[in-house]
Amino acid sequence: MSQHEASELGIGEVSRRAGLRPSAIRYYEALGLVMPLTRSGGRRVYSQDAVERLALIAFAKNAGFSLDDIRRLLDGFPEDTSAGARWNEMATAKLADLDAMTRRIDAMRDSLTRIRGCRCITLDQCAKAMAKSRCG
Repeated sequence: MSQHEASELGIGEVSRRAGLRPSAIRYYEALGLVMPLTRSGGRRVYSQDAVERLALIAFAKNAGFSLDDIRRLLDGFPEDTSAGARWNEMATAKLADLDAMTRRIDAMRDSLTRIRGCRCITLDQCAKAMAKSRCG
């Protein structure tokens, strides 16, 4: 087996190495996030680069990035933009989103904690009390 052939991986091997189902790999391929080297006899043939790209995608997903965000990370910057600059811009925006979500969660927690002590008999009573900011 030549060095070139050894570096060619079928979708099953990529699936095993990346810890993903073949259907997920095909989905990412359909989105343009990962591409096979070629097709041989109707089979997708990938390189180790595809496994590494899938690891990057998994990391980004675990960090909370959407597939659209990941597409932007991979292809939405000028080609000469460093990985660090890409991550910095993307992470800064994601952290701002998390801060906003945290504020929203804190407000929800406060509302739920307050309403848990509701002593109203009917929802109409609650509505009247809430209009006066006294329910809960």
